[in-house]
Amino acid sequence: MRVISLGSGSSGNALLIEAGPNGRTRLLVDAGLPCRTLINRLHLADVSPAQILAVLLTHEHNDHTLALPTLLKRYDPLVISDPATLATLVDDSRQESHATTCGKRLTALLPLRRTLALPAGSSCLLGDIEIVSFPVPHDAAAPCGYLLSAGGCRVCVVVDSGSVTPIMLEAMRQADLLVLEANHDRDRLLHGPYTYALKMRILSPTGHLSNEQAAQAILQTWRTDGLRWIWLAHLSQVNNTPQLALRSVQRHLVEAGAALQQVHLATLPRTMGPAWDSTRLWHDEHWWRYETLIER
Repeated sequence: MRVISLGSGSSGNALLIEAGPNGRTRLLVDAGLPCRTLINRLHLADVSPAQILAVLLTHEHNDHTLALPTLLKRYDPLVISDPATLATLVDDSRQESHATTCGKRLTALLPLRRTLALPAGSSCLLGDIEIVSFPVPHDAAAPCGYLLSAGGCRVCVVVDSGSVTPIMLEAMRQADLLVLEANHDRDRLLHGPYTYALKMRILSPTGHLSNEQAAQAILQTWRTDGLRWIWLAHLSQVNNTPQLALRSVQRHLVEAGAALQQVHLATLPRTMGPAWDSTRLWHDEHWWRYETLIER
């Protein structure tokens, strides 16, 4: 498997997943970037948008679905998600109700022609990749995390969640690469510029995970049977920094007696991030320096 972060954070989220001979099975987990940016970053990964077999949605919020209308119009990939998420994307009344409830803007109504309803807790095989869906607590219609398996390797994605459940921990425990939200530093959030209502939404059990919550989840799923890679995702630009997230998680791990040499820990940038290749188990840092080319 090859995994590349195309962008992470409230400005847009997308992961490219490849598996099989010559990466013949390609999918996106979320497509929340501006479509031109997303396509440019796919090209930098030597992937044509037309090669994307499917878009796997964690939930319907705009920072996870922004590019979908244009992708669907131009390339018509399969869209996979929980039935309630798919329904929300095409239903005016559901969108208005959701916006009133949590104040989150959703992507405009989508012309969903090819869909696969994957209820939380179910699984399917898409080309070379087995997809297992599991529910996560977030203020969306039916938010999901995913455990993706191919060639004996597993990648677990949990990018928006206000708390951690036993079901989530079981999926995370199996991952060779764990992509896990570490959205905010709690003190920085509480003393920051956000309104009280927004702070309470973020801190709620259906909001977003803090650095400390991410560290506790990592500890609860700690493995001693080999190296493991962990990407801290969806960092707030206002209430967190990459350095703060890394220091906080590392401190909790060390205090609990965890051996840091057993993990490769990194934060995902809002720009194009690292690549993970299960055939070599290394981070290809050269993706980071392409960003100056992308924005021109």
